[in-house]
Amino acid sequence: MITLSEFKDSTGIKNKDEQITALIPIVEEHIKGYCNIQEVPDEYAINAIRMIEYQLNKRSGVQSESLSRHSVTYSNDYPPDLLKGLRRRLRW
Repeated sequence: MITLSEFKDSTGIKNKDEQITALIPIVEEHIKGYCNIQEVPDEYAINAIRMIEYQLNKRSGVQSESLSRHSVTYSNDYPPDLLKGLRRRLRW
């Protein structure tokens, strides 16, 4: 899959090594579960990088927020544009 050095070289994020190292296996397992596969292909590396970068930059699951009367909507999943390149495989 993806390594810490590959992620750092592709994104330029240099100071969050512990968080990135912890997120790599989590994102890998998410991709495996989403696609119903045993091994993550190398073609999904860019998706994994984008998913890790999303996890590092998101604001604790906030999807939308309005100011008047203060309304906050939370999301537990990745946005559809991050999952766009992943193909789901059906189990028979």
